[in-house]
Amino acid sequence: MLGTVDFNGDVSSNGTVGGYAVSPYKGTLTGFNAQFGVAGATPLNNAIIWCVDFRHWANSNADSYFSTAFSSNTNGLVGNGDFSKTRRNSQADYMKAAWLIEQYDPTAAFTGSGLYNAENIQGTIWNMFGGTFNGSGDFFTLAVPNTIVLSRNWYVLSDDNVNGESSSQEYLTSTAKVVPEPSTYALMGVGLLALGVVSRRRKRS
Repeated sequence: MLGTVDFNGDVSSNGTVGGYAVSPYKGTLTGFNAQFGVAGATPLNNAIIWCVDFRHWANSNADSYFSTAFSSNTNGLVGNGDFSKTRRNSQADYMKAAWLIEQYDPTAAFTGSGLYNAENIQGTIWNMFGGTFNGSGDFFTLAVPNTIVLSRNWYVLSDDNVNGESSSQEYLTSTAKVVPEPSTYALMGVGLLALGVVSRRRKRS
């Protein structure tokens, strides 16, 4: 799905890795699909986006991007996008990056390995995706589990010039956390009601 990303800058001061300000960033997304909350030309303002690409710069103006969707939530959905247009063409790598982002704790200290602050997460992702910086003072070796379960639906936003290399940063963004469908809540309600009826009958007997 093709749309545009307008890079709006940093969400807040989250430190640096290799001399560069780290995610999360803000972006305006336009034209992708309803799952983004973007319908046609209606923009999604101040969407949270994370950079996965150390080697390119964010464009200051809106640029055209492809979106690729994936998730691995409890419903069992694992991948429904075309990763051939992404930098890595590897769903597994983007799932690792998404898992790290889901651990993000904005209150985590800036010192000490193993903490899920923005510097550590961003440094780990950039290291995974081929960053070539001197990581002195930056932690970029956070552990990622072998089996990844994500709580959100995720999207890779790849520059539409992608052909091995392209001109601007690649991002990850997500929708709200996965929640049960209304029908699931209804079934749960019926089940609880049935349990209540059974419990009352047992007490009377």
